[in-house]
Amino acid sequence: MSPITLYTTRRTPAGRAVEITAKLIGVELDVKFIDLSKKEHLTEEFLKLNPQHTVPTIVDNGVALYDSHAIIVYLVQKYAKDDALYPKDLVTQARVNALLHFESGILFARLRGTLEPIFYHGFPEVPQDKLTAIHGAYDLLEATLQSDYLVGNSLTLADVSCSTSLSTLNALFPVDAGKCPKLVAYLQRLEKNMPSYKELNSDRAAEAVDFFKQKLEENKKK
Repeated sequence: MSPITLYTTRRTPAGRAVEITAKLIGVELDVKFIDLSKKEHLTEEFLKLNPQHTVPTIVDNGVALYDSHAIIVYLVQKYAKDDALYPKDLVTQARVNALLHFESGILFARLRGTLEPIFYHGFPEVPQDKLTAIHGAYDLLEATLQSDYLVGNSLTLADVSCSTSLSTLNALFPVDAGKCPKLVAYLQRLEKNMPSYKELNSDRAAEAVDFFKQKLEENKKK
């Protein structure tokens, strides 16, 4: 099988979810990092693959797919040796799906809503309401964690997806261990047990923190 082409950026949580999933199921990716600042996602070639011009986008045997949640489910259902990451049991699968929606609608949405004003609109600081919303998301995850992982006692796509935005959020705005001890323990568990967690989550999140600090300093001088 020829490698699946993945168009992404280094820091985007969504692209990292695809990279982690591929590692977990042993699928080879040809990763192509694109530069959004140079509008490489708006080229005629890329728009033919993804008219919504978002990353990540994959091309598998000539078929283009986009949205990380759709992609990781597709990869597991097509290439994984078993259903551990995305169980066929309908109740368990529904619970995984709920956390995929939580990642897109809460975790990533709050991360993006916090960073975009600083990265693109010159804000010199993070408004308090954004910080409150982020810590509110941590509280929701703390309440959700009833076992070692988000859905039961083994790793699923819920953990893969949520870990990406969560690792970046935690690097920028650390979880309070006093208020969310289960969440802190969960992050430590992921770091220990999820393949390539340091390379694809911790290290990439650190890059995001560096860029965040750089933009804050630049904005304060304006």
